[in-house]
Amino acid sequence: MTRTVKVAVIGSGLAGLTAGYSLSTSGSLACHDLQFEIHVFEKSSTLGMDSSSISIPVPGNENEWRVDVPMRSFQGGYYPQLIALYKHLGVKFRKTDFSYSFSSISGVPKTKGRRITASMIYNGRSGLAGVSMTSAMRSQYENAPFILRPFTRLWTTVIFALEAFRLLLCYLWLLVLSIPIFRFSNTAHMAYSTWAKRSVPAGFIARGLGLDLAWENFTNEVLLALFSGLCTCSFDDVLRHPVEELLDYVWLTLGTHHYAAKDGVRDIVSRLSSPIQHIHLSSPISSLRPDPSNPSLAAIHSLTDEGEKIHSGFHHVIIATQGNNAVPILESYALSLSSDTPKRHVLLLQRLIECTRKVNYRTSVVINHTDGSPVPDDHRDRRDLNFISPDLDFAASSSSDVKDGKWTRCLPPTCTMTTHCLPRPSGFPHHLPPIYQTTNPIVEMREERILSESRLQRAVLSMDFKQALRGIHLEPGRRWWQCAGQANGQLGPLQGAGRLEDSSSPGIWLCGSYASSGIPLLEGCVTSARNVVKQGICASEKVELRIPW
Repeated sequence: MTRTVKVAVIGSGLAGLTAGYSLSTSGSLACHDLQFEIHVFEKSSTLGMDSSSISIPVPGNENEWRVDVPMRSFQGGYYPQLIALYKHLGVKFRKTDFSYSFSSISGVPKTKGRRITASMIYNGRSGLAGVSMTSAMRSQYENAPFILRPFTRLWTTVIFALEAFRLLLCYLWLLVLSIPIFRFSNTAHMAYSTWAKRSVPAGFIARGLGLDLAWENFTNEVLLALFSGLCTCSFDDVLRHPVEELLDYVWLTLGTHHYAAKDGVRDIVSRLSSPIQHIHLSSPISSLRPDPSNPSLAAIHSLTDEGEKIHSGFHHVIIATQGNNAVPILESYALSLSSDTPKRHVLLLQRLIECTRKVNYRTSVVINHTDGSPVPDDHRDRRDLNFISPDLDFAASSSSDVKDGKWTRCLPPTCTMTTHCLPRPSGFPHHLPPIYQTTNPIVEMREERILSESRLQRAVLSMDFKQALRGIHLEPGRRWWQCAGQANGQLGPLQGAGRLEDSSSPGIWLCGSYASSGIPLLEGCVTSARNVVKQGICASEKVELRIPW
């Protein structure tokens, strides 16, 4: 007789859909006397992974231009599980080897004196495409008197070559420091700010070439802006960020390509959700409680248009929401436990709540628009991704405006503003303005130019949470030459809240970008979901699951 195990998945982002998909493909089970009944709960009216994306009509074409929000690109070396999942699903993806510009914004906000000037242009492909001269440097000879222009151009070219050479040396030094065997012995316990100071070249030749000052400029401006854009967090968050995970990203992505799903996130969501039979949209969770008819099971209380609805009989609950949203769900469950609940289950649950509370989240604003304000002023400096950082004067003047509420869509000027110049799809008329996607804007955009605005929450790694993460994710088999995520990860001792040892209480599992090693990105969603399904739920039910990717 076939036994049915009910599993609730709270959240329909990549982690939740991956977990639901894995359990719903019954052909992956080694035995056929058990089946999983999966229920996915999503608070929005659409599945979460695609809920913020927008569709733009293409004149004269039936197809729409689907713009993913946020940008869902991924790079080869850092996303092995994600790429394997996409290939298994049949998702088509294309190379998107981005070029970058690094700029500073100066002047007074909301005035014509505001300027965005590029300081470095990086043409991508792990450095193989080189760098380009900025318009500010070109203007030195373009604006020179005609008779002096050849000499000025030669002098400017020599200066650019020297700057490019020093930049190359800094990049090579970064690569050397990112190789696991060449890292400082205590890198695993070091924040970015400490590492940046300790890694300054101190040799006589290095100082003679000015590499010490060049490295300080490289780490304080280029890398700080890059990592602020990558993690969508403030500069202070980057300075406090564990540097090991940032170096892992540098090393693992070396020589690899950037990719994006050819048909967008909507296609991925469709493929992941197709085998899941029970999807409950517009169903925010009000509480999680023990099933009144059987305390070894759980009941989901959700709010719908008709009022509160109760779904009961769940053997396992996968909380695939953001960590800050998981805490109230866990707390509601802890408060509803009776005195007869096994003490170990209560203890592990409390520790799981404490662990999840240490996840830091930052608000990220993503705006799709046709306003050319948040890109370098000179069109020659514009690249695929444009990282723009405020200078001190701009930061001081705009901070007061944001504090006084004069700006409605801007974040405080304490982070990198990243503007993606979206590539036009085939058939999109060239006479229409280009479309940009700006993340964490620090300048106001014209209202009539805005297509959409989304406010998202992004997990940011800290030293405190890195220590607490051991409760939900472990890498016991990691070798000295490996980076985080390259070893076979295991569930931490808090996962399941004791379900692996005792079936008298429901299994409570966490997965998401934050619940795995490395920077909280898409790879962590897939890895943590895979581990929860295979090492958690299937192990506790004593069945073997063959995950086909």
